[in-house]
Amino acid sequence: MRLHKEPTASPRMRLIMIVCLLPLVLITIGGLVLLWPDGPGQDLPGGGPMTNTAPDVSHAEARVTAVDASSCESDEPDPMLEADCVEFTAEVDGQEGSLYVTPDAIMSGVGVGDTLKVLDFTKSADHAEMGTDYVFIDYDRDVPILALAIIYGLVVLAVAGFRGLRALTGLGFAGVVLLVFMIPAILDSKPPILVAMVAASAIMVIALYLAHGVSTRTTTALFGTVAGIIITGLLGAWMTSWANLGIAYTEEGFLLTGTTNVSMADMIVCAILITGLGVLNDVTITQASAVWELATVAPELKSRQLFARAMRIGRDHIASTVYTITFAYVGSALATLIIISAHDQSFFETLTLGEMSIEVVSILVCSIGLVIAIPLTTGLGVLVVRSGLRRPSHNDETAPTPQ
Repeated sequence: MRLHKEPTASPRMRLIMIVCLLPLVLITIGGLVLLWPDGPGQDLPGGGPMTNTAPDVSHAEARVTAVDASSCESDEPDPMLEADCVEFTAEVDGQEGSLYVTPDAIMSGVGVGDTLKVLDFTKSADHAEMGTDYVFIDYDRDVPILALAIIYGLVVLAVAGFRGLRALTGLGFAGVVLLVFMIPAILDSKPPILVAMVAASAIMVIALYLAHGVSTRTTTALFGTVAGIIITGLLGAWMTSWANLGIAYTEEGFLLTGTTNVSMADMIVCAILITGLGVLNDVTITQASAVWELATVAPELKSRQLFARAMRIGRDHIASTVYTITFAYVGSALATLIIISAHDQSFFETLTLGEMSIEVVSILVCSIGLVIAIPLTTGLGVLVVRSGLRRPSHNDETAPTPQ
């Protein structure tokens, strides 16, 4: 069997790609500079029990030391009643005190030895009025989540090796961009959609080259991802306006629209862009790799044949990725779906009302973006690969197939 070297783009094609890549990099850097948040961090009211606490009320880590249910009269426990009759004792920094646990936490099974996050009222002026020393906020999950993250990293490194390490580094960079630039810039009243586009571009450029190396193959995937992001952003902005989705349906939405200048319509488009980014990155790098691998094993294929064979892979990827997007959204909105299904209304009406309509539009917009990105990336990949291919001759070096 004849073994072929991996195809490379022609010098002219590489030059064209560099010329196209430079403006993208420069625009991204310019966008980061112009849109970088310059105001102080904004502290929103009503951010939950872990924020904006009253004076002399602090957060603490507590360990449950005793649970006394002797005051409960009912043989069949009712969480609402148990919240008043069950006495919990917790220890914070060596000091024991009474602990109030919410009914939902009682249902989850708070027991002796559990480590919890609590509000400490022992030094508050409202201590006597509260009638308890500590108030339950949530379980302390630092150790299990950190352990799971370590296991995840080890599995990635074990399977993907150095490339997995580069991918994890790119993921870390993406988190920094989101937390240090995108979210603060939106809170600083910068245009949310522009901020999301710049953040997505920065993540793509760094993460793709980190994970897959600097090559014409990676650059092809990058251009395909950029095209998909642009299509997704334009379609998302149009559908958000046409379907009148700029309404706050959640507590977080009410908080943002009531205390900041952030538009819910813009936030929806931003969410669509960031959601689509990961999926687009997946399909474009896969298609670029498919084209390169097919061209490596069958360099005699004409452009049309190469495109057709790569698109066979792409069509399978489209089907599986569309399922992935849909099930991811369904999983995140499962509680809402269960509640809505209990009402007497049609399935179509359920999907077009309130928060569910936002989910449906997000699924469809992201799916359209990735479906269009696949043939675009495939076509570009074929163009790049064919620019450096020549038909094999009898003088080509061959090597025996490894046994």
